[in-house]
Amino acid sequence: MRILLPAAVLGAALAPVPALAGEAQRVVEEMNDPARQEQIAAAAEGIAEAVMAMPAGPLLRAAETMAGRDPEAVDPDLRVGDLVGPEAADAPREMARRMPAMMGAMASLAGAMDAMLPELRALGDRIAEDMAEVGARTRDDY
Repeated sequence: MRILLPAAVLGAALAPVPALAGEAQRVVEEMNDPARQEQIAAAAEGIAEAVMAMPAGPLLRAAETMAGRDPEAVDPDLRVGDLVGPEAADAPREMARRMPAMMGAMASLAGAMDAMLPELRALGDRIAEDMAEVGARTRDDY
């Protein structure tokens, strides 16, 4: 019975694998497309800049109040970027600069997963067969 639960979990995890097969090539192509990489890089840069500009003061002041400390000690105009420090000021641009390489790496991973799908399917089939066999033996024991 100890092997039955992990096998069932693994079998359930592998169940959607066949549905991924048709999507993998499209994902690889899209992630390797320089125009798409540029779009994603620009969006990532904008999101990172927005996060750095988010107000943190009100939340930190509330935390100070809940902790029984003086909330006035926290600047109400404090931003996330102030908390992470000046070394993170270039983070949005650096993220945008590295995004094409990251997307290329993810595309390679998606391609590798696509190549592994037949083996994963076979593994899922073997697990299902083994589970059925273990289930039959378990029923015979009672």
